[in-house]
Amino acid sequence: MFFYTDFKCQTVTVKFLATGVLWTDKFHGTTRRLLQLCFYTVVFFASAAKSLAQDNLNLEIHGGSKSLKTNIRRHLDITELPCNISELHLRNTLKNADTAISAALRALGYYQGSWAIDREWLAANNGNKAKNGGKKSGCWRVNVHVTAGDPTVFNEVRIDIIGAGSADPAFTDILATLPLKQGQQVNHGKYEASKKILRQRAANLGYFSGAFKEQRLAVDSERNTASATLIYESGERYRFGAIHYAPVALNPEFLRRYQTFVPGDFYDAAKLIAFQGNLINSQYFDSVSVNQSDPDPETGTVNMAVDLSLKSRFESTFGAGYSTDIGPKVSYVLKNRRFGKDGDTYQLSSQWSPVQKNAGVQLQQPGADPVKEKTLWSLGWQSEDTDTTNSSSYLAEVSQVRLLDNGWVFTRSLSLLYENYDVGDDSSSSILFYPGIDMARSRANDASYPTRGWRLSSGLRGGIEDLLSDTSFVQGTVDAKVIAPLFGGRIIGRSGLGATHVEDFSALPTSLRFFAGGDNSVRGFDFRTLGPTNDEGDVVGGKHLITASVEYDHRVYKDYSAAVFYDTGTAFDTSQFTLYESVGVGARWHSPIGPIRIDFAFPLKEGGFRLHLSMGPDL
Repeated sequence: MFFYTDFKCQTVTVKFLATGVLWTDKFHGTTRRLLQLCFYTVVFFASAAKSLAQDNLNLEIHGGSKSLKTNIRRHLDITELPCNISELHLRNTLKNADTAISAALRALGYYQGSWAIDREWLAANNGNKAKNGGKKSGCWRVNVHVTAGDPTVFNEVRIDIIGAGSADPAFTDILATLPLKQGQQVNHGKYEASKKILRQRAANLGYFSGAFKEQRLAVDSERNTASATLIYESGERYRFGAIHYAPVALNPEFLRRYQTFVPGDFYDAAKLIAFQGNLINSQYFDSVSVNQSDPDPETGTVNMAVDLSLKSRFESTFGAGYSTDIGPKVSYVLKNRRFGKDGDTYQLSSQWSPVQKNAGVQLQQPGADPVKEKTLWSLGWQSEDTDTTNSSSYLAEVSQVRLLDNGWVFTRSLSLLYENYDVGDDSSSSILFYPGIDMARSRANDASYPTRGWRLSSGLRGGIEDLLSDTSFVQGTVDAKVIAPLFGGRIIGRSGLGATHVEDFSALPTSLRFFAGGDNSVRGFDFRTLGPTNDEGDVVGGKHLITASVEYDHRVYKDYSAAVFYDTGTAFDTSQFTLYESVGVGARWHSPIGPIRIDFAFPLKEGGFRLHLSMGPDL
């Protein structure tokens, strides 16, 4: 039996061959000597590294503000010198210290300042002062004693824009925001920053030939006053020129609808960035590059070249999940991103769970402004089997969705619904044709874990009997949610309201009736089990709905939170109704795929408890 072993210790490698038969004291002695050799080698290199390692020289600045000390330290730039640098080397290095300190003071407006520099050698044995030079083991410390003096103040600041830009509010409005102000202490950094801001704004607005006609900073050191003059001559403003698109399987006419400008508009870098963002967010492209040519002084224009890399035409998505409302579920979506060359897309979707099953197809057509407008044509089937109802419905719908300038999403729709449903011992079917409008908006300071935000949505729909509807009805809904910080955690409030006026309630399909109970309603009660009942005690749903919830959660460890909550609500038909209530505790895992919630809810009057498992975004 043979084995071959390498012992590597820093740069030393020892190899030996042994047998199991020769595993004797002699072998142990050899091993011991090898280990000793490794140990001494490590000690040698560690000692050498320690001897080569040096602390940095100490620099102490006495007097002046924190910002002044920082500026002096930056100008001197001696803190990287080795601690035990020779006295001759240190003395030569400090020859330029007066110039550096003077520049540091003047940069912050101190033209009357004074200072003194001394150096001292701190011996390594006890840290006491020793005379300069002499000692090899120790450290140099440089002391700078500063008296800043009275600061110099701007008594005059003149900043003007001349040329075509002088009449352009987009350019002149920036003057009020410049950091250079009359009455302020002189600060060379703010002076230079103001120049940089003017140049940058000129470039962003297309004043490519702009330049400073005058730039002057004058200081009267006797009076401690200064004046600054910046006169910027903008030149003419350039315009957008021709826009060339790389050939792709989409019509250039469609791509132009994403433009935030047209040829002939004044150049604006913000519009160019927004245009690129629109193309990226369209979901058609893997990459988008918008390149501008050099400004053409003869035409006064800047041409654009747009390079696009398309995403794959088809995309398939499989999903799986679980909630106590509908049990385990699986889903599948097939999306075609290019159903024609005008940006139309369609998707086939399906979902299966023991409670809900659905399948559908949806065609999406971009609007005249594809960033804010789209039309959806939908056709779908859904089956639902709960403890209270059993239904199968078919829905054909067309809707127009528009993002308003104020951030609200406005949707108007026209729907045709046919539904077969069993409620209690009654079986029926109904057909309804109805228009609807919806408004929704949400805001949050963080998409994954918002500590401040809100969501509000509302809808109104209704149909007329004999106009392709079995009954006349009007229905409105409002849902709201708000999140705010509290005691290091979050308080989450939720409320839902619904009201229906209907001529024949029995002809109202169960998908348009209101039920309470479940993961996102009144926890502690089964899914859709709260509401008006028939003579046999079966829940048949109600015309109206009210729910409310308040919850507090607090992070306890990394991405894990603990929560307590109170829920209340019910579905009802008349002004006489009973609110169901529950309280509970829960745990949250803010996972990479979204929050996962586990709740133990206890009905206040009915007794017992119910476990709820759900997932989904907070807003």
